[in-house]
Amino acid sequence: MPHVFVPVSKVEDVDVRKRGQALRRHEKFSPAGANVNFIEKAGPKKILVRTYERGVEDETLACGTGVVASALIFAASEKVDGPISVIVRSGSERSVDSKRAMPAVASAEAGGDKFTNVTLTGPAEFAFEGTIEI
Repeated sequence: MPHVFVPVSKVEDVDVRKRGQALRRHEKFSPAGANVNFIEKAGPKKILVRTYERGVEDETLACGTGVVASALIFAASEKVDGPISVIVRSGSERSVDSKRAMPAVASAEAGGDKFTNVTLTGPAEFAFEGTIEI
């Protein structure tokens, strides 16, 4: 699943629905589109993330793949090792840890940084219940 990452100075000020919808449908990600993650640096190893999810077509309280991808992008761009603390829209905290591959293994062609043994930990929260009659 493709993800787009947008660093912002204040994630609370982002109109996630409007900006996310425009980026999600950008021609570069055509035809399937992409999830859009807005990321604010909140400390040396901490980020805040808000996600616009394709299919839902709106902001969601959390997105597992978005959390992991955002943390790895942050670790690579900030040149830090995990664990990375990630606060999602619901206010819950997740932790993403990984091992950075040795420089000889990582290739410049692949972006330079490679991560292995990636783990995501945090609470699983009940968000919805419904019934349907057929």
